[in-house]
Amino acid sequence: MVRRGYDNDIHKRELDNFKEVVVIRKGSRYVTADSNTPFIFDVRNDFKIDNGRGKIAYGLYLCKQDYFDELEKDDLWKEIKRFFNTYDGKVHYSIPLKDLREIAKIIGVDGLIGGR
Repeated sequence: MVRRGYDNDIHKRELDNFKEVVVIRKGSRYVTADSNTPFIFDVRNDFKIDNGRGKIAYGLYLCKQDYFDELEKDDLWKEIKRFFNTYDGKVHYSIPLKDLREIAKIIGVDGLIGGR
């Protein structure tokens, strides 16, 4: 389990606190983990507990690497969105057609013109 650390409502990874917990109860929707105090995680909330201000207070992961993978995924997604949101209309001419086709394939819009 990880307890996310915040400074002025901004997530600071260096303040995160990891604690090994034992799952004491599992159901079809809830998982209860115990580390002196029981925490109930909801499957529908991706095993996260909100801090009441829209931020994640606790998260349940099988291992630390799963947590770090999630952080990397979030960072990559933000960078990709930033790239396309600030994309200059003329810059796309500098991206090779092969690369544009690969991007289109990844996002599921390949074959618009039939690619020769």
